[in-house]
Amino acid sequence: MKKILIALAAVATLGANQGALAQTSGEINMSDQEQLLIAQIQGDKRTIVLQTLQLTDAEVQVFTPIFDKYQAEMKKLATRYSDVLNKFASNYDSMTDDAAEDILKEAFKVREDRDEVLKDYAKRMGKKLPATKVLRWVQIENKMTALLDWQMAQIIPLSR
Repeated sequence: MKKILIALAAVATLGANQGALAQTSGEINMSDQEQLLIAQIQGDKRTIVLQTLQLTDAEVQVFTPIFDKYQAEMKKLATRYSDVLNKFASNYDSMTDDAAEDILKEAFKVREDRDEVLKDYAKRMGKKLPATKVLRWVQIENKMTALLDWQMAQIIPLSR
């Protein structure tokens, strides 16, 4: 498990270091980092999750279609979060209270929706897989999310 988490951290770090919300001369320079990071994680995520869950062949057959639908929903949420970051970046030098309130509202909504999607898919998987496997999957998801959140926290400057 440690090796897998180290590999995931390396993937996240690689994505984060390829240049995104870089602060240069008082500006935030937005690039495609969020999408690159999301693509890298999603590409490697299936392998990491399947190796970590240690599913039987029958469980893999049940898990994979549910996981793929989950990933599609999470990708939509990641895109919404990217939009929030872009709004933050475009308002960075001239942040108003109204813009800040709007950004906060949208960011909290994305987090709430992310938790709801995870809860919904854990319930779906719980109907097809043992609870111990579902718990492990939720733990893996939480660890990956924490790593991504940590990477983004390092990149995104505090509001002025």
